Amino acid sequence: MKKLLYIVFTFNFLFSLLTAILPLLVVEVTQSPATSGYVLTTFMLALLVSRIFLLKYEVDEYLLLKVGLFLYCTGFLILFIKSTSIIAFYIGAITLGMGVGVVAPILLTIITSRGDNPKKVIGFHNSFLGVASAVAPFLGVFLYYTYSERTFVYLVLLISSLSALAVSYLVKRNGKRKPLRANTLNKQAFSIQYLPSYVTFLLTSISYGAVIAFLPLYLEGLSLRIDIFYFFFWSFFILSQIFMLKLKEYISENLLLSISFLLISSSNLLLILSPGYFLLILSAMIFGFFYGGVMNLFYNRIAVVKETKAKSDAYAIFGLMSYMGVGVGSMLLSPVANYSLVYVFLFSAAFPFVAFGTNAIWDLYKRRHALVETNKEFSSGS
Repeated sequence: MKKLLYIVFTFNFLFSLLTAILPLLVVEVTQSPATSGYVLTTFMLALLVSRIFLLKYEVDEYLLLKVGLFLYCTGFLILFIKSTSIIAFYIGAITLGMGVGVVAPILLTIITSRGDNPKKVIGFHNSFLGVASAVAPFLGVFLYYTYSERTFVYLVLLISSLSALAVSYLVKRNGKRKPLRANTLNKQAFSIQYLPSYVTFLLTSISYGAVIAFLPLYLEGLSLRIDIFYFFFWSFFILSQIFMLKLKEYISENLLLSISFLLISSSNLLLILSPGYFLLILSAMIFGFFYGGVMNLFYNRIAVVKETKAKSDAYAIFGLMSYMGVGVGSMLLSPVANYSLVYVFLFSAAFPFVAFGTNAIWDLYKRRHALVETNKEFSSGS
């Protein structure tokens, strides 16, 4: 388990480090804020291809882990070789997207299959993810402003990613090796109980996409630091892994989700109210806690699934909603970014609000359906 958690930490550390400074690196080459969004859109499309492959074929998860990490390393290698070309960013986005698309759900599947307490294991996974994501932007910003020779930055990323790939060969197999075979999608992963979760998390992740693609540029113009935002965002993301399930003991899950969507929407608006650290940190705390909390609630719905393929498919689809939201948000808001970065966050606040409405409609449907079923049982009993 320690080796797997090292991979979780390193994998997410490098991803967070790169995303913290990627918009700045892209604009440095192209002088266009919108290009940052287009690069992330390319990343999302590559990720989508890899997720479709995972859903269509059943492949040994330990082999997939190694292949995904190899693609991850290749992305950093491409940027190391040609960091001054925007073409390299697009090609790197493709290989990184395919790597992330494979590694993220496979890590969850392997980790949750090794413990007797899936909720505890998911908490460990998300906490390691959160710690890595909280501290990585500090190193990213330090490297960006300290070393004008960008190849050094990519060399650090490449060497670190190679260490994760090396450790993956030391992870002991749990069970027999699975052969490659075509596979139909597990219907349980598309059951009605999961579909609203997929849709609402996709909508919420669009706001996170706006943060990744455009907040570093927005804060650069205000002489504020993106690593400060990410530190508080991910610190409170970690806290949500501890306290969100405790809050669920006192507040119904649906009400907790509704509150979360509204506060995430509000956190986007805080970014544009006042150009100072107080509201920036407050926004990061609210966004991080409730975004991480929503993820934790949805992941725990999937963790109780016993069948491995159904669980793997559900994680793949749910994770896809997160990354697709980042890509869709980047693509939709790129034209707005060239006009005004302030309007980017004004528009992004609307998507969690739509998620709130979707969740409310779904809750109303469930209540009415339960009432109908109760009346049927009452009538049958009479």
